Amino acid sequence: MKTLLAPLALLLGLPSLAFAPVMVRAMPWDDPEVVMKKEPITLLELSRKSKKVKVYQDGQVIASYPVAVGRPDSPTPLGEHTVHRMMKDPVWSSPWSARKVKPSPLGPIGTRWIGFWYTCGQRTSLDPNPPEFRPGACNEIGFHGTGRLKSIGKAASSGCVRMFDADAVALYDLVKKGTRVRVVD
Repeated sequence: MKTLLAPLALLLGLPSLAFAPVMVRAMPWDDPEVVMKKEPITLLELSRKSKKVKVYQDGQVIASYPVAVGRPDSPTPLGEHTVHRMMKDPVWSSPWSARKVKPSPLGPIGTRWIGFWYTCGQRTSLDPNPPEFRPGACNEIGFHGTGRLKSIGKAASSGCVRMFDADAVALYDLVKKGTRVRVVD
């Protein structure tokens, strides 16, 4: 490269450039030590029958957690969903009264919330053109911690997916908004 620059610099009347050291920047793909990292593709698969959620990254199971799913009269919705809301230390608001409960590992929704399904009026997050989620105006289903530890492994909730709080915290750290959630029987 320097052999080409010296005659060109002299030709253009720039003798100081003709003998200046040439700095060539290596591109990341030129350096075998630099590895281009891509973000792994994460998928959650919830089995209502086995009452487990498996975490897949790039097609490999990296974690599995026991859960409680919805009762037969209020089942966890089947299908392909997407994580649309995540909260640390959520305050639980009772759907039956004005009662609110502060976040706690043994509280009704523990210390993490991962919302993946909602309904606003007659429309749901599964509609081809889903409504915009509005807290307080829409009903939501998600993964969360629970103080009802004996419910894990059973069909016991109103549709949500209950987890041991430590498992909900671990799951929260593995997903992000937009992560796919597949609910199967």
